[in-house]
Amino acid sequence: MGKVKIANPLYDVVFRYMMEDNKVAKLFLSAIIGKEIKELTFSPTEYSSKIGLENSITVTRMDFNARIQESDGKETVVIIELQKAKFYYQTIRFRKYLGKQYQNPQNVDRNDEPIPIYPIYILGEAFTDEPIPVIRVKRDYIDAATGKILTEKHPFIEALTHDATVIQVPHLKEHRRTTLERFLSIFDQANQLETNRHILTIDEKDYPESYHPVIRRLIKALQSPKIEDDMEIEDEVINEFNKQARMIELEREKAEREQQRAEEERQKAEKEKQAKNDLIKKLASTQMSIKDIAEAAGMEEEEVARLLKQ
Repeated sequence: MGKVKIANPLYDVVFRYMMEDNKVAKLFLSAIIGKEIKELTFSPTEYSSKIGLENSITVTRMDFNARIQESDGKETVVIIELQKAKFYYQTIRFRKYLGKQYQNPQNVDRNDEPIPIYPIYILGEAFTDEPIPVIRVKRDYIDAATGKILTEKHPFIEALTHDATVIQVPHLKEHRRTTLERFLSIFDQANQLETNRHILTIDEKDYPESYHPVIRRLIKALQSPKIEDDMEIEDEVINEFNKQARMIELEREKAEREQQRAEEERQKAEKEKQAKNDLIKKLASTQMSIKDIAEAAGMEEEEVARLLKQ
């Protein structure tokens, strides 16, 4: 096949539909973490957390228990915690979530050691100016005295920190340097149809054949009227959010203008007051009477007398 139309996976409803297929989810997550997932179990904690203006914007979070094969051939059990948000600041509100995961007694192995957690963030908004589509956050054990990187791992440190991957969807545009970037171009919003942003057009030949099941799943999503209806609802939510955000921005700009105007008036009044004080002192130095100074400055005699005493 050549060019095909797929449902836009940046929409929550499409993304969830895509990840409900275990084979597709394994392909997707394996590609991101760069390790083969031997076994993947969906954890029943997936939900869309409502946040934002009037609780209208959501962060989709999905948890998976995965058995992965390491580069040395050993197999490790990890928890993959996947978050997809339209705006990067939304994920910041969920930083405490990882701590709760470590406190969850279900997230320990048979030896009572915490199961490693691997967070993945898919962001509809970029937070870096430099166009970096995929950012790897990796741990290093470093000898503080020598700077040497230590190779031995320990459960204590493994439980303190975690590796992570951050995907900035806006920076995927025209970046096809690696297999992962080519695969993640299924999120590239530059491929939207001009008449319908629910649909992306991609060339299936640009993707390794091993990833075609993901594309097939997104093609299938287009056939669901329910998914289309839910995308319409998401559009309405985002439009309302943008409308309210613009209103808040206009109010903020208005408040800043009023504050600036008040500050300018304060500075002007201060300069006028200082000018009068200087004039009064100058006139007083000529032995002019308080009455004459008051007339010259356009002030009451009592005020002139008070200023001269300061």
